[in-house]
Order: sequence, then C-alpha cells, then structure tokens
Amino acid sequence: MSRFVDTPGLFADFYNANNASAAAALVEERVAAAFIDHAPIFGALPDKAGFIKAVSVMNQAFRQDYQVERIVSEGAMRVAIWRSHATHIGPILGVAPTGKSITVTGITAYEISDGLITAHWEQFDALTILTALGIIPSVG
Repeated sequence: MSRFVDTPGLFADFYNANNASAAAALVEERVAAAFIDHAPIFGALPDKAGFIKAVSVMNQAFRQDYQVERIVSEGAMRVAIWRSHATHIGPILGVAPTGKSITVTGITAYEISDGLITAHWEQFDALTILTALGIIPSVG
C-alpha cells in the first residue's frame, strides 16, 4: 500500500495543495480509475473526473488550512474528522471572492484498495459556507 494511506495527508493533501493543478495531480495519483464518489458536491459526476473537478473548484475558491483531528481505520476504510480554516479567494457558486475567512468541519471516509482510493463519502458544514458567502442569510 502507498505511504499516505494511514496519514492525515490522505485527507488533507488534496485541499492543502491550495493550487488546483497540484490538487488534480494528487487525485490522479491517489484515486483508482473505477473510483465512486458517494457524496459528489456542486453537481460533480460521481466518478474520478468529477472528484478531480470538485477538488479543483475548492482549491480555486478557497485557500485552506485543512487539519485532520482524528483518523479511524477499519479494514479498507479510513475515516477522518477534520476542520478547515479557509479564506474565500476565488469565485464559487456565482459568488465573487469575498476575502472572508471561515472554519468548516466535516467527516470524510475513503475506501482503499491496493493503495488507491476507490470510494468516497463525506459530510461537511455546507451551511457555514453558504452563510459566509451570503447565499443564505444568517440566523442572527
């Protein structure tokens, strides 16, 4: 298996690249051709090409400091509880860069086979992002 499988980099490297091309290259290297995304974001297709696009969009829109707080491993599954401190630096969802800083939390799971990511599940605090960007009004 690849050296990144049981490290925080398995989860963080795609987003801490803070460069769409570098992040896409990491996805290309670490994700299996038959990859299935069980939680595609922003209308991306649930395959490797869609995941590359989603990761690239996030790297273009946000400068991130993505920190893994805990990794749980069982068999082929790796699950991370994470926190990302991000600054909105590029357009996303029709919103021009605001320069706003936000903190988002989430949980991501990857299935690994032969050292490659074969499947992805994720839940994150999208409401925080949408509120910070002014797409959804804040409660307060």
